[in-house]
Amino acid sequence: MKLKEDKCPLCGRVVEDYGLCHECVSLINKDPAYYYDIEDLDDLIVSSTYSGIMRRLIIDFKFKGKLSYGEIISEIMTEKILEKNLKDQVITYVPMHRKKEGERGYNQSKILAEKIARNLDLPCQDVFEKVIDTKFQVGLKKFDREENLRDAFEVKNYAEEIIIVDDVITTGATIFELTKIAKKAGIKKVTALIAATEIA
Repeated sequence: MKLKEDKCPLCGRVVEDYGLCHECVSLINKDPAYYYDIEDLDDLIVSSTYSGIMRRLIIDFKFKGKLSYGEIISEIMTEKILEKNLKDQVITYVPMHRKKEGERGYNQSKILAEKIARNLDLPCQDVFEKVIDTKFQVGLKKFDREENLRDAFEVKNYAEEIIIVDDVITTGATIFELTKIAKKAGIKKVTALIAATEIA
């Protein structure tokens, strides 16, 4: 899908797939090798590695307000998940605490989830709520990340089968915590769809 601009936003060449030029698309690793042992998670789908072009797209989208990059990232994620049978799934996302979302002005994972839901013609629902304003996860080890997120989320709305959308997976602590409370709430199937993994 092309954006309104006919030039690649990253290098200025002619746009082809995903709103990027052929050269930039070719630099995105869309078949990443990864392994995460996340208890009770039914499926994990990762679209790319968190490096090069994809890293730049995510950083600019997440921290620099380049919201049009969400269209590019969501198209790549949609392509990755199209192989699955998704007719009964509800798309959701990793929530931010209202304070941090207010400071940033948006939740990047929610934007991606809404775009992917639209692409797949599936409902997008606020399944989770973040009730504790935790410290940032960057720089924390796996155990510390899990401790930081313990009891930080609650299930807000029920759905039988969900796909949790997020931008980056590092240790899997966030998805672990959300999966744990989802299964405790009776949600039968939990899939995670992630834009990029930091494990190369």
